[in-house]
Amino acid sequence: MSDTPFHVTVADGLALVTIVGSGKGNALGGSFWDDLRDFMEQARHRDHIRAIALTGEGRTFSVGMDLRWYVVRLRRAQRARDRSFMDADVRLLQQAVTAVADCPKPVVALIDGECTGAALELVSACDIRYATRQARFALPEAELGVVADLGGLQRLPLLVNQGHLRELAFTGRTIDAERANRIGLVNDVFADPAALHHAARQLTDDLRRHPAHVMEGIKRTLDTVHQDGVRQGLDHSARWNSTHTGPDGLGQAMSARLRSPAVPADSGRPAPEGARAMSPHV
Repeated sequence: MSDTPFHVTVADGLALVTIVGSGKGNALGGSFWDDLRDFMEQARHRDHIRAIALTGEGRTFSVGMDLRWYVVRLRRAQRARDRSFMDADVRLLQQAVTAVADCPKPVVALIDGECTGAALELVSACDIRYATRQARFALPEAELGVVADLGGLQRLPLLVNQGHLRELAFTGRTIDAERANRIGLVNDVFADPAALHHAARQLTDDLRRHPAHVMEGIKRTLDTVHQDGVRQGLDHSARWNSTHTGPDGLGQAMSARLRSPAVPADSGRPAPEGARAMSPHV
């Protein structure tokens, strides 16, 4: 497990957040969620930051939730007979993703390689998504017997139509960057990570031409229409999983998924269209 879940560098108004996570493939666990929420809260008060970019270390954005980390948390809750743990814990994770959506600075996701499950829900909270040709996306939570509950089902309908989203959520299939671009999941596709980062710097240069309060006003105006629906959906998904799956069922499903064979997240091979999610994480 990494001691630092992400690294931040700030240059020319762009805060680049490079996700390391808590496990292989930049898996999202440990202190990542609390630290991300805290960083987003702090960034809103830093005038020298005009935009934020989220990216992953190496050739992977993130394989999603760190199941090894979460299984340990579930087992502790089971030993303590804490039946409220699952509901309360998912709401803490939701707060971290919501902090990305609520940040008054424009947030762009720079996606190379795998972006699965919780990672896809995270980038759905960003304002803009750029991807490389090697990027691939999946929402495989159904394979664990749970409903995606970190905001993807609430925010992705603002990006793609219901048919595409329902196919992703129902099947857990992996789609490539070309299809993600075609359905509106990403804004644009670039040849490699260098081009991806160049696009983020160009975007920041454009944003710096306008007053910061105007950027915040645009975000607030666009978000206001949907905020009540997003909040209601987050509450519903948290209660649904707590009621219908519970910590026992989720712990068993996560342990089984960790034992299943998977293509390494850093293999560099793009997933074929319609393939199942390629990581044991979600």
